[in-house]
Formats: sequence, C-alpha cells, structure tokens
Amino acid sequence: MAGEVIIDEQRCFGCGYCVYFCPQGCLERKIDKISSLGYALPELTKPEQCNGCGACVRMCPRWAIKVNLLSEEQDKTGIIKKEVAGPPEIVSEAPLAGCPGCQHPTVGRIILEVIDEMGINEETIVLDGIPCSISSALSMDFGQKLAYDENASDLATTIKHDSPDTNVIAVQGYWGLSDFSFNINSLIGTLIRGEKFTIILCNTPFYGPKEGRPAAVNEPAEEMLESKTMISTPDGQKLITGGYYLHIAELVSTFKGVAYSARCALTSLKDYQLTKKYIRAAIRKQTDNVGLSFVEVLCPCCDPSFSAPVDSLKWIEEKMIKEFPLGEFKSLG
Repeated sequence: MAGEVIIDEQRCFGCGYCVYFCPQGCLERKIDKISSLGYALPELTKPEQCNGCGACVRMCPRWAIKVNLLSEEQDKTGIIKKEVAGPPEIVSEAPLAGCPGCQHPTVGRIILEVIDEMGINEETIVLDGIPCSISSALSMDFGQKLAYDENASDLATTIKHDSPDTNVIAVQGYWGLSDFSFNINSLIGTLIRGEKFTIILCNTPFYGPKEGRPAAVNEPAEEMLESKTMISTPDGQKLITGGYYLHIAELVSTFKGVAYSARCALTSLKDYQLTKKYIRAAIRKQTDNVGLSFVEVLCPCCDPSFSAPVDSLKWIEEKMIKEFPLGEFKSLG
C-alpha cells in the first residue's frame, strides 16, 4: 500500500500545518509551487512512507486535504483506491473564513466529528459567534446560525429556552466572550442562571480589542506580552480588569450551575485527540441535562511578526500554556 495525498488548491492557504504535523515526513512545502490564490502548496514527496494516518487531514484548517491508500491490485478502472481521511461529511462546503493558520475551522471540524459520531446532528444547533470576515468557518449543512458581535451565549439562551430538547453549542472568541464593556455581562448572566448548553471558546492570543475594536498585533513575539492590543495579556487586561490575566475556564468552574469546564490546545496530534475528548464530554453533559459545559481551546490567530503560522503554534506551546494550563477543571455527573 502507498499513500496518495490530494490537495485542493482552491482551499489551501499554504499554512504548512500538514507538513509540520505529518509523523512520517511525507510532505514538503514547495515555495516554487504556487496556487492560483498565491499560496505555496504542499506536495507528497515520499508516498511510500505514507500510512494513511490522516494527521495532515485533521490538522488542515481549510479542510483542503484528502488521503487515499493505493492498493497494488487493480480493477477495470485502474489502481484500487481507498479513501481513509477527508473533509468532514456533514458540511456544505469549505470554511468561508480564516487567515492562513487560523484554527477556528479546526475547532469546528472537531465539533462536527463529535456531533457526527454521537449521531445528534438532527437535534443540534451551532452558533458561530466569531465575526472574522463576517462569515462562518464551520460550514455545516444543518442547524447553524451566525451570532452578531459574538454574543452567542445570549442567542444560545433564547434558543435553549424555546427548544429545551435541542443541543445548543455556542462557539466564541476570547474578546467576544470576555470584553468587560458588554460581553462579560452575558457570560456571567449565563453562569448565574445555570443555563444548560455548551460554550466553546477559541482563545486566540495574538488578536484582541484595541480602543474598542479588534486589531492585529504587530509586535515581535518576545514583546507580545507587553502589547496593549492583547486582551489575554497583563497590559491588555489593564483596559478591562486592572492588569491581570483572565482565566475563563477556571472562572467558569466556580459556578454551581456548571457541569463541565476544561482547557485544551491544538499544538500536536495528541492535543487534537484531547480537545476532541473534552468537547465530546462537554456535549454529553448537555445531552444528559447535567448543566452548562465549557471548553476553552488555545488556538492561534496568526500574528504577522511570525515567519510562518507554525511559529504561532510553537509560541502557544512554549509560552502561553505556562499561563493557561491545560486540563479539566470541573466534571459533574
């Protein structure tokens, strides 16, 4: 058996994650192979080493990769191919939003995988409250809504009260969930009331509010902790809390109505599986009607000061996790 990796050039944004996460070293990023969109494309250079593990598929934020295993046998149409990994099945199209390296769609993929494996897509609504490009990065072919200005928890409350048997999942960003000017009130209200839906928080460290609006951070990596544009840094927090980090997963776990709270990341294949485990546990708490469930995922909104998106993953792994430790903080029922 040999592997065949098919790259959709119209989806690929050249982030290099497939090359970085391939455990067999089968792929290379070709700077002389440029797509019509202007991105350097990956290429399968060692097909004989590909075992069809699908790591490249799962870690691709754009859902642009499909992997086949090629048999030595042939039928009337030629070499027998077996697809072993590809885009999520319960989607309508590729993610609409996302810069190169943004893992917001990867979080969406995991949510889709869990929903599909649990067989609950018919009774599930997902609210995408991250407004980048004013479009959704999840692209589901079932109950999906966009939440204005990231107030997904308010909309989730309305839907859950109207349809108690519906599974409601609110996907939000760090800024939209924790901005003390207005959105933190929605979160605290949700926790006090003991709502019974699921919140997935994408904690993206290199993007945050600047003078009331989102703005990219341009400082080099070693200066990021001093950036006043970052809501998840001390100086950024001075705009709203007096200068301290806001650990939302820990905060959420202190409320009695919360059944589950955890934090995870997407810096490795092991992290991917752990994130999937936590999201499945969170959704299960909702389907079992235990209480509100919450999962915070550390994932990059790639800063232009990095030479490549993979550098932002390394930054999260080496620096951010020290301040935002991974693990489960609460699990009831």
